[in-house]
Amino acid sequence: MNWAALSKPLIRLLGRLVLAGLVYAYLRSIGFYEFILPEVNGLGTLILLLGSIYAVMFAFVIFVIWGQFTDVDNFAIREASGLDDLLRFSQYLNADASHAIRRAVMDYVQRVVKSEWQTLAERRKDPQTEKAFAVLTNAVIRAVPANPAEAQMQARLIDIVRRVSEHRDDRLAKSLTQIPATLVRLLHLKAIALLLLVFVYPFHQAAIGFSCFALFAAVLFGANLVMMDTDNPFQGVCNVTPNAFLDLMG
Repeated sequence: MNWAALSKPLIRLLGRLVLAGLVYAYLRSIGFYEFILPEVNGLGTLILLLGSIYAVMFAFVIFVIWGQFTDVDNFAIREASGLDDLLRFSQYLNADASHAIRRAVMDYVQRVVKSEWQTLAERRKDPQTEKAFAVLTNAVIRAVPANPAEAQMQARLIDIVRRVSEHRDDRLAKSLTQIPATLVRLLHLKAIALLLLVFVYPFHQAAIGFSCFALFAAVLFGANLVMMDTDNPFQGVCNVTPNAFLDLMG
């Protein structure tokens, strides 16, 4: 978990809560909450309805993006496992073909770890990594078997690199998929509306009223943080790590 990425939003949340506390105290002092007290039942009903709608939408969004997050991790593990198979089975080819395949695999793995991971965090493909994978594919397909046994092994290696290519394509597709901006704005608008309604709700005691508002703000902050953080598997608090590829380099 990246605690440095978590500290900045927490500091912003605390700063906004302090500002909200000052506004809350001012509204209390001028009698705003006594003025709105007759509407307490209507406000409670509105909070319930809007909160229910927000909860349903948030549950749907988090279900989809959490599935994408775990898919990226799974496809990365499968891809790395396929590359490990290439390294193991390539040793049964002649020295030249084996060396070419192993070198291409390691060059590709280094590109993934050192370049592609950060590029995908920026929602872009990495052309150099794409080129390295093409070199790897060519090294497997163009390997020259020295005997019939090596020809059979090459056919197996071609099948492995085909599966690796499929896992890579799936990993990239899931990595570059994100929540539509309009849906994010809609969820943010609903969260702001809920916060505003709880903020103006006429609790009898000021301390309890602001404590409830602060707790509700923290819950919505956490929900939004999880949603936006898991939407980008390579950047934020909780990330998909390239450990499966790093193990190949070790």
